[in-house]
Amino acid sequence: MTRAERMSQNLNRALHELFAADERAWLLGEDVVDPYGGAFKVTQGLSTAYPERVLSTPLSENGITGVAGGLALCGDTVIVEIMFGDFVGLAFDQIINFLTKSVAMYGEHTPMRVLIRCPVGGGRGYGPTHSQSVQKHFIGIPHLALFELSPLHDAADVLAAALRRDEPSMLFEDKILYSQRRYVDNRVDDRLAFELVGADRNWARVHDPAAAAAPTLVIAPGGVANRAIAAARRAWEQGRNVEVLVPARLYPFDVDGVLGLLDGADGVIVAEESTAGGTWGSEVATRLYAAAWPLLRRPIELVSSADGIIPSAPHLERPVLLSADTILERIMHPSGGERPATAPAPRTGSPLTRSRQARAAEQGVAVSVPKLNNNDDSYMLLEWLVPAGAPVEIGQVIAEIETSKAIEELTATHTGVLHQDLAAGVDCAPGSTIGHILPAGAHPAAAPPAAEPSGATQPALPGRPLPPSQRRIADVVAASHREIPAAFTAVRVDVTAALAYARRAADETGADVSLTEVVIAAVATLHERFPALYAQLTGDGRVIDAAQPSVGLTVDVGTGLFLPVVRDAAKLDLGDLADAVVELRMKALRNRLREDDMAGMNFLVALNNTPGVSYAQPIIPPGVTCALSVPDVHREVVLGAGGEVRERMVADLGLAYDHRLVNGAQAGAYLAALSVALQL
Repeated sequence: MTRAERMSQNLNRALHELFAADERAWLLGEDVVDPYGGAFKVTQGLSTAYPERVLSTPLSENGITGVAGGLALCGDTVIVEIMFGDFVGLAFDQIINFLTKSVAMYGEHTPMRVLIRCPVGGGRGYGPTHSQSVQKHFIGIPHLALFELSPLHDAADVLAAALRRDEPSMLFEDKILYSQRRYVDNRVDDRLAFELVGADRNWARVHDPAAAAAPTLVIAPGGVANRAIAAARRAWEQGRNVEVLVPARLYPFDVDGVLGLLDGADGVIVAEESTAGGTWGSEVATRLYAAAWPLLRRPIELVSSADGIIPSAPHLERPVLLSADTILERIMHPSGGERPATAPAPRTGSPLTRSRQARAAEQGVAVSVPKLNNNDDSYMLLEWLVPAGAPVEIGQVIAEIETSKAIEELTATHTGVLHQDLAAGVDCAPGSTIGHILPAGAHPAAAPPAAEPSGATQPALPGRPLPPSQRRIADVVAASHREIPAAFTAVRVDVTAALAYARRAADETGADVSLTEVVIAAVATLHERFPALYAQLTGDGRVIDAAQPSVGLTVDVGTGLFLPVVRDAAKLDLGDLADAVVELRMKALRNRLREDDMAGMNFLVALNNTPGVSYAQPIIPPGVTCALSVPDVHREVVLGAGGEVRERMVADLGLAYDHRLVNGAQAGAYLAALSVALQL
């Protein structure tokens, strides 16, 4: 399979190709000049290659767009980068009263080759003014076309389609896509294929070639496409056939490109990240109703983000933004299904039946604790994330459960009003009920009070209880000291070359590569030479060798320490490894790590890189043989072989090891090999 580019690389390459082919192409934007290369590094290298045509501008979106219009009137091609799409509203006057009108208000058609690039969307914790999806505000403006970057279209083709119109265009780029890789070779995964359809290959159709049942069509642009694909996978597991249709051009909407797919479809859902009301989805529905009414089996469904501002805090941001869960719920339970002309009267049944129905309505749907792992007989109800009596939606995170390893989220399975049966801070067994979701409009009782020890039987104890996350850490540390005869060896390693390699890899791959990823990669490569350091000692004294290195790393989120695992680390290139680390860190920061994310570790890289920390001895978690400490990097002045003075960057890497499996000579040899591996 072809090695896929990251989306930021793909767009960067497309811009380089455009500038190489068009000597009258300009790039205007804030901080687009090297070495910064734009807030999301999409314009890197352009100012170096074309210094006279790539200009960093003052912070004035209105001014930037006005200058672009003047250049376009003179026959030039102009790419405008708006640092965050939220700020394109500041250029609204230039767009609707100058750029678009200039095409037709001078008595003849005037080419206006201007493309305004707008990073949009949430999911990165940027908050209310840097996370919006503003596409809907630009629909219906004469001579203005709207495009959106997607993982299924080549950015070069999208740029070409936008510019050959000779009219102003806007390109919306979901920020979560920049670090993700494109889909190539007409495959999404082993099951799903995709093809580009329509006269100008505007539509990407993601489908299961082996499926025979009538599909539900989900129309989803840009960054929503991956959420729609995730929802489609889960729907297939439940017996539903789903096809995802992803347009490159949002407006004018390409009806002809999808008409052939509507015949026989079970239903149509349009998913977008904007808030409801005056949306692109409503434009799509209007056009499809007009052109394909006889082909539609039921009303077109629209799903979007919640009607509110976008918070910065991850646990508050998630319920606001459109999710794969929301799309899946609409696939499985459409709100506008076929109904008979006359609905039968509901059956009332016997008095006993009516009593049971009333009692079930009062009790609502149980919120139960799932079985999360095989090690725990009970968990802790850590926190209710929704107040008692508040409305909840399907898929909304309502509570957090703490296991011995992780914090798991519980989501609402129905829409209604939350009733809390248990207070936060109490233990709950797998399968137990901690609350109910009552019908909308119900008035549940207040939240139960937190359990307090009886003053009559137990006197109040001094101090405060240890937080649950710290108790978990304390349990691991106590078990480690109790069970593992640990030894420790440290060496000073020159990491100058490793740091330079990380910088080069970050530039080449577009991934967030640092010394941490380089160390993890080096640890993975040493697995075959030093299998004992990756082995596991069982309770009966048997040694289990690891088939592949699965490297854990420490992630301190301020409220607790987590040990997520990069599985099969030796099989990942440095860019993919960096992506895996970033994903695990983001999950930890958002309290979304699952038991599966922390299973299978056979080596730990403990990050003790707080500035100023030069030496640290890590704890070996039970079940692991070795833990490597990576402290802060510091400068050191040394004498070279010829007596010259030079400066280098060093780190004192320390290896804690289980002395039952590894001796001091092995530990020293391992650290020496690691030092060599870091001299890249």
